[in-house]
Amino acid sequence: MLLIDVLLRYPAVAVLLVLAALCIRDGGGRVQAWLGAGLTVSLAAMLIGTAPSILQPSFPALVVVRLIDMPNMLLLWLFGRSLFDDDFRIRPTDWGVAACYLALWLVLRLSDLGLIPPRPDWMPLGTNLFSAGLALHLVWTALAGRGDDLVEARRSMRLWFVIALAGAAGLNIFGEALFSRAHDGAVSTFRSALVLIVALWGLFWMTRLRAEVLLFQPAPKPAPPSPVSPKDAALLARLTRLMEEDEAYTEQGLTIGALAERAGVPEHQLRALINRGLGHRNFAAFLNGYRIALAKRKLSDPDLARIPVLTIAMDSGFASLAPFNRAFRTMEGVTPTEYRDAALAKAGQN
Repeated sequence: MLLIDVLLRYPAVAVLLVLAALCIRDGGGRVQAWLGAGLTVSLAAMLIGTAPSILQPSFPALVVVRLIDMPNMLLLWLFGRSLFDDDFRIRPTDWGVAACYLALWLVLRLSDLGLIPPRPDWMPLGTNLFSAGLALHLVWTALAGRGDDLVEARRSMRLWFVIALAGAAGLNIFGEALFSRAHDGAVSTFRSALVLIVALWGLFWMTRLRAEVLLFQPAPKPAPPSPVSPKDAALLARLTRLMEEDEAYTEQGLTIGALAERAGVPEHQLRALINRGLGHRNFAAFLNGYRIALAKRKLSDPDLARIPVLTIAMDSGFASLAPFNRAFRTMEGVTPTEYRDAALAKAGQN
């Protein structure tokens, strides 16, 4: 069993560290790359720190790796959300969640290492429930955004991601609590095998050999594609008519399935057109472009100056004020009220 553990654990550590290096080298400074690198390093530290006692490093090194592995579930939560949200950024609420999570884990980990007095009996259960909450929220995020996702590869990956996350998080969070007392070695080895499989999949996903590398010459530049293929021209005309003349986007809760039905085409064809032909990565962004444009016209109209912002938001297709404010600020950099004040002041000067 020890030999099997070694053959699974340390190759997994090596692959994880290679993935971290690839994220840093090729990630272009994106937040997803840094979160991915942090996650893989944290998982590698977990494998080193949970090795059988005969394979564990010296105590000072063990303390270091056990501290590094604390945020692996937190980093998975952030990394997973960053993959599925085009507008993802780490917000103050995320920092607050991270601070609470790490504070609990720091007390638990230092106590288990014998560096501080014994922790309360409830703390292991509390940290497990906290981790489970992060995992469930990530599952909800992956599934909730699937309907609006126009990137087909990412949309299909959401289900596999949820399945893999459920298995990995369940083993990581509850495996030790349920099985470790009787089968500590087997659980640890199985976890190493699972991490190795996922890490190898990640390595194959991130490293694809290009033919021009073997030929020592750059790949020929492909001809620039036309924005919309001729076979989609009729569909584009119908979609444009629905959005610009019929103002279909003003319908609250409009789904891509409902819009496809109104256009008289299969949903997958409409997804492909909006994504590849028009360049939108999710359906909400496509709708918001029209909705915010309409709201801007209404907010700039002196004759509508007495109309509440909420009314304009709902007339533009938003179901409530909060998502309207977020979308407006994202696109314009100011709140709707600030935009209206500036537009009306400019109109008053003319």
